[in-house]
Amino acid sequence: MNKYYLLIILFFVRSTKVFAEDYFDPSLLATDIIGEGNIDLSAFSRPGGGMEGEQEVAIYVNDEFYSRNTLFFKNTLDKGLLPEFTPGFFDELLSGDFLVSEEDKTISSSDFLKKVPYSDINFNQGMSRVNVSIPQAYLGDGAKLISSPDTWEYGGPAFLLDYNISGNRNDSGNYDSRSLYISSQMGVNLMKWRLRTSSSYSNYKTNSVWGGARSEQNSFYNTYAERDISSLRAILRLGEVSTAGLILDSVPFRGMKLSSSDDMLGMRLRNYTPTVRGMASSQAVVTITQNGRQVYQTNVPAGPFELNDFYLSGYSGDMLVTVREADGSEHSFLQPYSTLPEMKREGVSGFEVSVGRYDNNGAEHYYDAESFVYGNWSRGFARGVTFFAETLQAEKYQSLGGGSTLSLGRLGAASADISLSRADKYGDIRIGQSYGFKYSKSQIETGTTVTLATYRYSTENFYTFRDFVSKTDTARYIWENKLKSRMTFSLSQSLGEYGYLSANASQQDYWNSREVSRNYSLTHSFSWNDIYFSTTLSMDDQRGRETGHLSNKQAGIYASVPLSKLLPRTDPTSSSLTWSTSHADHKVRNSVTLDGKVPESDVRYRVGGSWGNGTTEGSRMASVSWTGDHASTSLGYTRVGKYRTLDYSMSGAAVMYPWGIAVGNSSVTGDGAIVVETPGAKGVRTSTGYKTSWLGTALISSPQKYTENRINLYPDGLPSDTVLGETSKTAVPAKGAVVVLDYTVFRGSQVVFTLRQTDGNPLPFGTVITLDGVSRGKENSGIVGEEGRVYMAGIPEKGTLTASWGLNKTCSIPFRINQHKAEAVIREVQGVCRV
Repeated sequence: MNKYYLLIILFFVRSTKVFAEDYFDPSLLATDIIGEGNIDLSAFSRPGGGMEGEQEVAIYVNDEFYSRNTLFFKNTLDKGLLPEFTPGFFDELLSGDFLVSEEDKTISSSDFLKKVPYSDINFNQGMSRVNVSIPQAYLGDGAKLISSPDTWEYGGPAFLLDYNISGNRNDSGNYDSRSLYISSQMGVNLMKWRLRTSSSYSNYKTNSVWGGARSEQNSFYNTYAERDISSLRAILRLGEVSTAGLILDSVPFRGMKLSSSDDMLGMRLRNYTPTVRGMASSQAVVTITQNGRQVYQTNVPAGPFELNDFYLSGYSGDMLVTVREADGSEHSFLQPYSTLPEMKREGVSGFEVSVGRYDNNGAEHYYDAESFVYGNWSRGFARGVTFFAETLQAEKYQSLGGGSTLSLGRLGAASADISLSRADKYGDIRIGQSYGFKYSKSQIETGTTVTLATYRYSTENFYTFRDFVSKTDTARYIWENKLKSRMTFSLSQSLGEYGYLSANASQQDYWNSREVSRNYSLTHSFSWNDIYFSTTLSMDDQRGRETGHLSNKQAGIYASVPLSKLLPRTDPTSSSLTWSTSHADHKVRNSVTLDGKVPESDVRYRVGGSWGNGTTEGSRMASVSWTGDHASTSLGYTRVGKYRTLDYSMSGAAVMYPWGIAVGNSSVTGDGAIVVETPGAKGVRTSTGYKTSWLGTALISSPQKYTENRINLYPDGLPSDTVLGETSKTAVPAKGAVVVLDYTVFRGSQVVFTLRQTDGNPLPFGTVITLDGVSRGKENSGIVGEEGRVYMAGIPEKGTLTASWGLNKTCSIPFRINQHKAEAVIREVQGVCRV
């Protein structure tokens, strides 16, 4: 009988479910708070639960950063800690049908989830991040912004500088020349305003047995002040600016410009300095001029080059590219430059309103400073359609344009526009039209990309505003001889394992003259076994009224072989051997160069030589360059026959603010910068790759504008007496802002204190220990563990600690560290806490 009772008991034991939660005995906490045994820790036993109260958190909407706020958190039954949002927080995020605000009341997460279907909220306590998920159909206009304007940081007052210095010295038996070019962009930030200006200085000297010459130029330009107008998603700019030039040519002017900013849009709603390609036969100087002003100069080695690191102030204007070879010879070509509006997402708009006078750059004898009003508008609609329009109105000149882009699905995308002009000059009224067309298609299956742009065809009586304000001796000729058409064509084709083929062509011609400018190029490139090959054919053809017929035809072959392919073991210099040959004007030039990197350094080297047929003279060259965290420099030497050229360059950036300075190697005046401060600690590596300088600062240029940038620090390599009190901070910089992130750095010994009370008992577990004499916000503290032990870093040779626990219980511990006693990196110190 007993065995049956036993079976019944076992059955119930095995069938009973066990319900349990994580439990922590509060009596284990050392405290003198009355009623300590009733401390409620049940919230910590639930997933996601925690201590209720205020926390500063990052708020992400649909996985994109939106804001950083201090919110009050409460525990919920099923989702742990969830926030209460401030009144009006969702007013801009949600469309009108789903607004959840109730006057001045806070918005609980549960209320939000009830009123907004299919939404979700969760809190990642480890990352201090609140994730809000809202269906796209319920989002309002505020959700189009990349983040909440309340979060944008404009930093404090600061002076910003970008600089570039380049020059060369050319010597021969009877002739020598020297050139120097210095350009800079400078800026001042004050509150929400940004003042910017550009300057350039050029000096060119020649000496020969027949005499000498000197030319010197300096100028300030692109001077303006601007600020954000977040309520309009726009930027207000006052000073020397340019109109956008959606259809009409961009116009430089002095006045006021209010234009929408796509930088403030969310990444998903955003839909260009052009690339200049050419070929140099030797070590050469390349200059780029736009609208009569030199905007760029750099030194390039022999072979093909690509340049895209320069700044253009407008949206159109042909660029004159001049290549000056080491022997003094020059060849030039025109590269048309104009950008048409990109297709906009449905519901996204853009606009500009400008008022001012034509900027003749001080050349009153050449251009009238006519006053005008300008405006443009664009908006994306459904089915890939974008409409855009613009107008310019002056007393005796008016122009109006409109157009559209259209997605053609599998057939690609196209845009078309038409503009009208009316010009009253010389007692003659001319009315004309101009038509533009652009087509683009990318065929992924075949690897083909075709772009065909007849982006300007003008009738004989169509005049741009620049044509209208011209008043030189040739103005009458310009009045009669207008641009007729301008066309560009590009084709790129993937050939699979056989490489890549690209073709480019451009042409522009004029009414009532035989003036024409043409440019053609064809390039085939491929890689085989890490060896790169490229073949280029190009022709620049110009026929001018005064210059006659000029033509420059070139053919080039280029090959680059990693040096490791020619060595029996790994190459520590990552060097490559390059061979190229070019043919121009019945002359053939061959060149061989070896370039690589000095091991364990930021120094690169380049050596080589060239030879050719007929009268082509051989050359020899050598150069070194260094790119560091704080500047970039280069030095080179070239010899071509009797000509000897020494060229050099240096570039960098700097930011000065009220309590410090930071230097770097990339531009800061455009997008601004984040300054990392680690007082007294140099060589600290950041997550962006930069290191702090001897000044204890690192300059992080071109941060992500209007969104969260997280900068982490890595303590590896720091001396034992330097410890980072903080290793991660965030910033949400506005355009052009300088945001300083000041990280806490502790300098001093690393110490494990064993602390006891006057009765000999160790300080209670959880006691907070703070180093006295530390400035607010830089507190150095630790928490007592078992046996009264606490680890702290950055401890001076002597001082006082303050201990606090329970209900306002405090005591002090004076200490002294024996610096002369040989000890380990972490020292042991005993202390007694006295009231």
